[in-house]
Amino acid sequence: MEKTIMKVENQLDAWREWQQAKVVLLAVSGGVDSVVLFDIIYKLNQKLEQPKKIVLAHFNHHLRPESDIDANLAKTLAEKHQIIYYVKSWDNPATKNVEAAARDARYQFFAEVIENEAVDILLTGHHLNDLAETVLMRLTRGTSLKGLRGIEANYRRLLMTVDKRPVYVQMMRPLLTIPKTELYDYAADNDLGYVEDVSNQDTKYFRNRIRHQVLPVFEQENPSFLENMLALQEQLQASYSVHYANYLKHEPMLLMYSEKMRWVLYVPAFVELEENQRKVFLALFFEERLVEDIPTYTKEAIDRVEQVIMNDRLPNSSFQLNENWVVRREYDFIYIQPKEEENQIDQKLSVQIKHLNHWHIISENEQIGLFDERYFSTSQVLEMDYSLRLYLKPDQLRGFYVRHRKDGDRLALNDGHGDIFHKKVSRYMIDNKIPLNDRNQMWLLCDRQEEVIAIIGHISSRNYRHRHPAAESYLFLYRKMQD
Repeated sequence: MEKTIMKVENQLDAWREWQQAKVVLLAVSGGVDSVVLFDIIYKLNQKLEQPKKIVLAHFNHHLRPESDIDANLAKTLAEKHQIIYYVKSWDNPATKNVEAAARDARYQFFAEVIENEAVDILLTGHHLNDLAETVLMRLTRGTSLKGLRGIEANYRRLLMTVDKRPVYVQMMRPLLTIPKTELYDYAADNDLGYVEDVSNQDTKYFRNRIRHQVLPVFEQENPSFLENMLALQEQLQASYSVHYANYLKHEPMLLMYSEKMRWVLYVPAFVELEENQRKVFLALFFEERLVEDIPTYTKEAIDRVEQVIMNDRLPNSSFQLNENWVVRREYDFIYIQPKEEENQIDQKLSVQIKHLNHWHIISENEQIGLFDERYFSTSQVLEMDYSLRLYLKPDQLRGFYVRHRKDGDRLALNDGHGDIFHKKVSRYMIDNKIPLNDRNQMWLLCDRQEEVIAIIGHISSRNYRHRHPAAESYLFLYRKMQD
């Protein structure tokens, strides 16, 4: 049918990536949709002044008795038109989550072909009925604004090869505006052979129930249902693009990423947003960012995060986002991190200062040392990240070490009137609003009696701070090394 070819041609002409592409890969399953797509693309390519290189790929899942018939049809199609083709079999089909596993295996195969042939565009035969079924399925199961967009017609996609090499390709679905009945008509008019997947009739599968029991009811109520679905999808695509572009402008103020804590939200920036904008931005954060770590989440989870943001009466609170992830607010920051990382404190790690006047490495970019004060000038000491003058007798030079905090740690402090009192290290950190993860990473300087001498970078005890006739002056120094 000429009108079908024109629809596809007009769609492709509207895509700049198609104009620039030199190599295109067609995923051909053997069904009517992929066979029609192949026929149309081949014919359109013959009209071009500079035809593109066409490659065909078929993945044999071996899940149906007629799977080999599909593979032979794809091979025959490629050989008839004298184009390069790849056919691969799924040698070890999955026994659980078969549909998802089959899709992953198929796209891993496509990634390898894309890499081998320097493919610019991957074409698939998704059509308008697929779009409607997908939207109805997502509505039934629950979805987001992004999910309501259905199937994207043209976008950049990251695929992974079997050995986890990343491969980028432009995904295109030029049949997405065409109903399946029109594809059957095109195949009949052009005498195209194809294979019907009998499993598509089995209503034990959710998509098939939507296809055979739900979608026909909507079409009976309104014969233009598919066209209306397409119009809605196009509006939702445009709406989502506007919202996402607006979110990206604000994201640098809203979101920080930390390797140690995974995701960090800045509370004041979210509070300043208008309520509806805040709700949309949080939804976009979950859908576009957090989805990398948490593929499934609920609206209740998003609402709960918003409640934590807006509740100033509880500046320190937490809740479990799902089985493996937690959300924790500490004053102006919200940390979203794996559960096993919450409250991690390495109480065993300690580094002893074994040699006077030598630097000791305590991490990849941190060093400490105990030095005779004559080793450094005043200006050099001021350049350090932390310095502490200690008055030590000869028998006190040994035994100093640094470690992370542990329960029961206390500091001996002066109340300003000459009296000594002891304060818990944990209380000092709370009073000074030090975030939990920072507390867990802080170093404490201790002596051989296991007394805490200083919270490095913050405060020191009164111990070793007073002159004594038998004591000499030494400098404890801490510095961070530049990357």
